Amino acid sequence: MNKILKRVLIIIGIIIGVIVLMFTWFFLKLKSETSGFAPMETGKIVEDIFVVKDGFANLFIIKDSAQYIVFDCANDKTTVAEQMKILGINLEDVSTVFLTHSDGDHVGALGLFDQAKLYMSKEEVQMINGTKSKFLWFGNSIPRTDYLLLEDREIVQIGNLKIEGILVPGHTTGMMAYLINDKYLFSGDILSLKEGKMAPIPAFFNMDNEQAIKSMEIIRHFPTVEYIFTSHWGYTEDYETAVAY
Repeated sequence: MNKILKRVLIIIGIIIGVIVLMFTWFFLKLKSETSGFAPMETGKIVEDIFVVKDGFANLFIIKDSAQYIVFDCANDKTTVAEQMKILGINLEDVSTVFLTHSDGDHVGALGLFDQAKLYMSKEEVQMINGTKSKFLWFGNSIPRTDYLLLEDREIVQIGNLKIEGILVPGHTTGMMAYLINDKYLFSGDILSLKEGKMAPIPAFFNMDNEQAIKSMEIIRHFPTVEYIFTSHWGYTEDYETAVAY
């Protein structure tokens, strides 16, 4: 009996050790990869577009008359609220939120905008209902269920803004970029910018890296676009140079 107990304890110890090593590797790798991020500082970027920095993530805001449209929600409610106060933007004036995807660093401050309409891609629901997960059994979650779902290339008109959702899976199953008035492209995590050129994001962050690279190619084919805004690698106002091979 003692021998059996010993073997069981040894097996349990090995399993725990493997799990600890896996998590240690994951968090060390995460720290290493995020050190290469280059988010923008909080401020006004161009015309009526603003950016909020929260750790290694950016949240974007577009002003349209008296209302504001938010793209992604970064990491932390307190930080985002403080940064928006610096910009002089009232939380209650945010009418609509668009999520590129549901990873934690894009939904952390979503609770600040409870009264705003919430949009995301139809395919991203798999990430929050338990069907899909990026790491083992750890799925994504958001604090709301009243979201509105977008099909690929579906257009939403909000005030003077024409917002087109562009499905670019790979980072997550329902990753969606947003094209605003055919001029401004919010790319989420489907690409990075390196010295003004479009580049893949680290494969470590993608669910399907091959698909993510294919999806990135979609971004090269919007002749009217002038600006690309990424979530972690800044922005460019020279679209043609950014997408050129």
